[in-house]
Amino acid sequence: MLIYGHRGAKGVAMENSLQGFQLAASQGIEYFELDVRLSSDNHLVVVHDEQLKRLANSKLRVSKSTQQILSNTHLKGTNQGIPTLEQVVLACPYVKHWQFEIKTDRTNLNFVAPMLALIDKHNLADKVTITSKHVGILRAFKNARSTIPRGYVQEWPLPHGLHVAKQLKCSMLVLNKSLARKSYVKRAQKKGLHVSVWTVNDADDMARLFRVQADSIISDYPQAAREVIGHLSHDPNAPQAPQSVSALQKTQ
Repeated sequence: MLIYGHRGAKGVAMENSLQGFQLAASQGIEYFELDVRLSSDNHLVVVHDEQLKRLANSKLRVSKSTQQILSNTHLKGTNQGIPTLEQVVLACPYVKHWQFEIKTDRTNLNFVAPMLALIDKHNLADKVTITSKHVGILRAFKNARSTIPRGYVQEWPLPHGLHVAKQLKCSMLVLNKSLARKSYVKRAQKKGLHVSVWTVNDADDMARLFRVQADSIISDYPQAAREVIGHLSHDPNAPQAPQSVSALQKTQ
């Protein structure tokens, strides 16, 4: 089972910060999930929230701010601004796979051209899956270039994620952990979908998902998750991980 760092390594460094990705990559994490928004001048930036109060104690909105302004808006606890997607990719050259989750509430076609250009420039076609909760944006990428893998992010029971993913010819189904029941995971996998589950920070959840054979999990604590899954891989019948995730977190 693969381990994706959630927004870099959200549990141990500022989420979606350049230093967070670099820290996790230096610890050997090779798979990452992150959030992508568009600045007002149509640059791809890595940030979860549209409004920056929580992340930067700022009244700015991402879609109303230029990339230059965002790069000078320091994330809390750092001396770094909001990074561009290209900056993150360049900072982590040995990553094996990315999940780029597009955050949008409308079918904004301005995402498509810069994303495809970035993928081409850095030869990411076999290293990235474009994911989103928004059906329209996934359809836009399908129509623009169907060979770029896509994933539907299912947070709630409805709409039915498996049906949506297959209609859009996705290769991945990204599930809220509350929806990752064994029967549903197996049905998705039989349809050829990679099942990735978020956000998995508890050792018991990690063990459950390992045993139902989810393809990957997305964790705020990817290094700790790797320790837990490594233990289970050596002893699949172990009743629990040797340490709690919280105990492992203290060592990071």
